Amino acid sequence: MSVVVKSYSNPSNEMMGITDEIHRLIHLDHVNPSEIAVIFRENKYLDEMTAYLQDKGIPFRLVKKENLLRSEYIQQVILIFEWIALEATRPGSGDHQLFKLLHFRWFDLPAALIARLQMEFNKQMVGGEESFRLFLLKLITQPNAAFSPDEINRLKRVTDLLEKWLQDVYNEPLQQFFCRVLGESHILQQAVTENYFQLHLLKTLFDFLQSENQRNPDLTLTGWIEIIHKMQKYGLSIPYETRIGDEDAVQLLTAHGAKGLEFDYVFIGGCVEKNWEKNRGRSIGFTLPPALKNAMSSQAGTTSKVEEDERRLFYVALTRARKHVEMSYARMDEQNNSLKKSIFLDEIGIPEIQGTSQSNIQTVIANQLQGYGLVDVQTRYGQALLQQWVKNFVLNPTALNKYLYCPRSFFYESLLQVPQAEQMHSVYGQAIHHALKQAAHRHQQGQGSNHHQQAIADFTWFMGQNRYHFTPDDFNRHIGYGEKVLQDYFNQVFPQWGGVTAIEKNYQAQIKGIPIKGRLDKIETNQGMIRVVDYKTSKPDNAGNKLKKYDQQQGKKEKDEYDYWIQAVMYALLLQANGQPVDEIKFDFVEPDKNGQFQSHSIQVTQDDIDLLTQLIEDTWQKIQALDFPCCARKDCPWCAFEQSLANGGTGLQTHDEPA
Repeated sequence: MSVVVKSYSNPSNEMMGITDEIHRLIHLDHVNPSEIAVIFRENKYLDEMTAYLQDKGIPFRLVKKENLLRSEYIQQVILIFEWIALEATRPGSGDHQLFKLLHFRWFDLPAALIARLQMEFNKQMVGGEESFRLFLLKLITQPNAAFSPDEINRLKRVTDLLEKWLQDVYNEPLQQFFCRVLGESHILQQAVTENYFQLHLLKTLFDFLQSENQRNPDLTLTGWIEIIHKMQKYGLSIPYETRIGDEDAVQLLTAHGAKGLEFDYVFIGGCVEKNWEKNRGRSIGFTLPPALKNAMSSQAGTTSKVEEDERRLFYVALTRARKHVEMSYARMDEQNNSLKKSIFLDEIGIPEIQGTSQSNIQTVIANQLQGYGLVDVQTRYGQALLQQWVKNFVLNPTALNKYLYCPRSFFYESLLQVPQAEQMHSVYGQAIHHALKQAAHRHQQGQGSNHHQQAIADFTWFMGQNRYHFTPDDFNRHIGYGEKVLQDYFNQVFPQWGGVTAIEKNYQAQIKGIPIKGRLDKIETNQGMIRVVDYKTSKPDNAGNKLKKYDQQQGKKEKDEYDYWIQAVMYALLLQANGQPVDEIKFDFVEPDKNGQFQSHSIQVTQDDIDLLTQLIEDTWQKIQALDFPCCARKDCPWCAFEQSLANGGTGLQTHDEPA
């Protein structure tokens, strides 16, 4: 096995040098990327390494195991909500957080301006001004000669935003408020354009919020922040693991994460003292072989337990290579301060050589900055990453309809799955579906006669379990309306139900090598006819365009157009691929029309329909795999507005609580 030690001028050049060597191994020596590993002591360096690999188009796999509450990025996000909770409880109680908060990049305020604000506030405290927040509000309404009109306008933009959040914090469901703050503060913008790891962190935090909100539907922002504080106090974690990429890629690992793995080529970066000897160690469960321990310790003299633990960990990284291992360090940090190489390199006794890089760091930075404009997602995220994302995607009716309407919305919502709070009408629809599912089970088993009363009880229970999505008034309004709708529906429609054979059954299939899936609400038989029933809680009067057959000649799909037809034909396609016959797909509207009647619409799917949809699936799949996600450019499309806001420096994503 060959061993090399290299030194570089700074960490950026070190990472570029490692990337160049990997690029050479893959493209000149034809080494399989999965036989190459990059190992650093800590995850933060692996995060930086991804930008260089992405710039070269090198596929990589990264697995991260961390405590979300220790993430500096998430701590900043939480600080915003902590300040809101404090100020909403008692004005001025968040002043100790406000100064730090204003420094966050999302608010785009110069640090010098913030410092001057604090100094001016300190002066006015002598005159009786006690709140930094109230000082800022007074400043934008009564301009101070110490600040220019432009500076006042920049401050007004931030203070208007903060005041809006304080006004709305207890006037909308907690999860919806959380997502709105992420959008309006530019936090979401920055995550989706610059660092997909941060997007994953935001989703993990949102999942934690959802979990706590489900336990306590009455949870407030203050209550949620108190939970986080208790977890931090007692050392409890919100664990998360990030897995980016697949096995056939360069593996990015921490020294701990590399234990038990082997690769032909291993690059160990960041071999400086502050990362190893001065890093707080922990036992990894074994001791070094005596001969190696003596050899490595002969120059070290008496060592501490921490250093011994770190030495063993370094040995773990060193012994991951089968053919070649390259260790490297930077002589200076990015601020031109000297760095001391790890003593473990000296103990190995290999003469070092000076590393070089053929890449230009300015090119890497420029490529990253392109993501700020209205650009295609390949330019923003990198082709290698996107190919990994689309590789295992499974198409369903919702995703297909979304892509046909706006490919960029599909990218964010279906592929990237940007976290969003569920809207009230969506939760209401789920509650109706739950009630009908339970009624179908009872009908299938021949239980009871008071179906509408039991369905109302099931609906009320589900709504209660998800009460945190509603304000109190909205919750009561939806409960009352849903109970009436269910009673009328069972009086009018239930007598027409057939024999139930399947309830909320999932189907998957491969159509010409393309994976598709769908969940069918109910399959029933009635007078010898096999029927798929899908419940809809939207208004039947507005269903005309959704039921239309797909028109290849029309070109761009309008909002909701063909949605139900595509859903019906894909259901028939799934059943056909699974060897199950079906006579019709029926859409049962659990929402009365303008005359108070409940409608249903049936589609008899023909072979021509299946052939048309199969071709549509093929065409769409090819575009997805080609990473073709253009904006639809409609004015009412929130994701296209979001993209435009990135290019123009606008306010970001807007969400609306409107039924589809």
